[in-house]
Amino acid sequence: MFRGEGEATIPHVGRQELLEREILAIADREKQHIGRELHDGLCQSLAGIAALSSALARSLAAGGQPGPAAAADEIVRLLNETIGETRDLAHGLGPIGLNGAGLAGGLENLARNIRHTRRASCTFAWDSRCPGFCGETETHLVRIAQEAVRNAFAHGRADRIEISLEYADGSGLLIIRDNGLGISEDGRRRDGIGLHTMDYRARAIGGALTVTRRPEGGTSVACAFPLPRTHDMREGPADAHAQS
Repeated sequence: MFRGEGEATIPHVGRQELLEREILAIADREKQHIGRELHDGLCQSLAGIAALSSALARSLAAGGQPGPAAAADEIVRLLNETIGETRDLAHGLGPIGLNGAGLAGGLENLARNIRHTRRASCTFAWDSRCPGFCGETETHLVRIAQEAVRNAFAHGRADRIEISLEYADGSGLLIIRDNGLGISEDGRRRDGIGLHTMDYRARAIGGALTVTRRPEGGTSVACAFPLPRTHDMREGPADAHAQS
C-alpha cells in the first residue's frame, strides 16, 4: 500500500526509517559538496595548467623547437579532455536537471548527459500527464535512475539504456532497462550499497523497488510510487514523448 503525498504524517516513525532518511540526506549533501569542489577547485586548477601549457607550446614553436612544441600541445589536449571528464563527473554528483525542470526534465537531462558522456544510446519516454511532485520525491526518483544507469555501465557493461516514466491507477512507474549482462542471483543477494540506497529512496517516497534480470538480457530496475492525491489521471489524453 503506497503512502500518498499529502496524507497525514504518521506520528510513530520507525527508528530504522529515520536513520535511512538521514543517511540519504547526508549522502546527497556530500555528493553535491564533492561535485562543487571538483567543478570550482580541480577544474579551475587544471584550466590554469592548460593555459600555461598552451603558452609554453606557442613559445617553443616560435623558438624553432617543433618537437617540444608538439609535446606541449599534446599536454594541452589531454588536460582539456581531463577537464571535460571532471566536469561531467561533477555534474553527475548533483541531482541532474532539477533546477525547476521537474521530474520529466531531470530524467530527460540525465538521458542527454549519458549520450554525451558515455557515447552510448540512452532514450527517455514519458507520459505527458506528468504531475508535479515535491522536491524530495523528484530528487529520489532521479537519484534512483542515476544509480541504475551507473550500475548498468559499471557492472553490466551495457551500451543501451531505456528510461521510461508511466502513470496509471493513481501510481507512477519509473523503469530503467539496459542491455548489459544482467543482474545475477548472487548480485541480488549481495549487500551492495547501490541496491540498498535505491531501495531506501523508493521507500522514502512511499514506493517499492524491484530489480530483475530481463529474459532477453540485461537488467530492469522499476520503482513504483504513489502520485499526489490531487492529481487526476483522467485529465486529457496521454501523450508519450521520447528522446533518442
